[in-house]
Amino acid sequence: MPAALLMASEAGFTVNGPLVVASFDLFGITWNLTESVIVQWIVMLILLVVMIVLTHKMEVIPKTKRQVMAEWIVTLVQGMVDTTMGEKYKKYTTYIGALLCFILINNLMSLLGLRNPTADISVTGAMAIITFILTQYNRAKTGRVKGYFHSFIEPMPFMLPFNIIGEIANPVSQALRLFGNMVAGMVIGGLIYFALGNFAILIPAVTSLYFDIFSAVIQAYIFTTLTMAYISGAECE
Repeated sequence: MPAALLMASEAGFTVNGPLVVASFDLFGITWNLTESVIVQWIVMLILLVVMIVLTHKMEVIPKTKRQVMAEWIVTLVQGMVDTTMGEKYKKYTTYIGALLCFILINNLMSLLGLRNPTADISVTGAMAIITFILTQYNRAKTGRVKGYFHSFIEPMPFMLPFNIIGEIANPVSQALRLFGNMVAGMVIGGLIYFALGNFAILIPAVTSLYFDIFSAVIQAYIFTTLTMAYISGAECE
């Protein structure tokens, strides 16, 4: 094991993947219920509660801070979609908003002493696959069958293998970028605590300010922005 991972492990950080909470057999396949799944359920519950609270008894003219906050979030996401994707893609606003909030809350779960689900490649990979599917759907919808397949041989037919590799590389790099940054934050945070020893209690808030908050927000924004760019950029002329 590399020295950095060994030190992080000794500092109390899990570096071998999420903890398997339970296992069960279904249709001849063994399914593992991992810590990442449990934490994602918690995240979905948090988002549901926040949504209910913010949208409770909404009025045409906002009279509560809750409604003002809800409208601010919606306006923020709408602005992101309009700027990155364009007015005609406003139908994606709901999905983009849900994706941004879901990733952000997942990234911040370390503040509660839980493992970030986004430090699990299966989680980031699943979200990247959804982006890939939406990208191919938009290309097929705007270009029809002929335009869809023709886009893979542009600008010249010999570009076909490179275009295919490029399409596959997008979700792979998107998943690995978020996964790598969140794992790196966990490992570096563990190394800092390990190196400080008994003095670690003096500056945990400083390290958490970057690794648990700033980095979490930035990575959620980057993943969401890439999703918007890939989907809108796949439009066939």
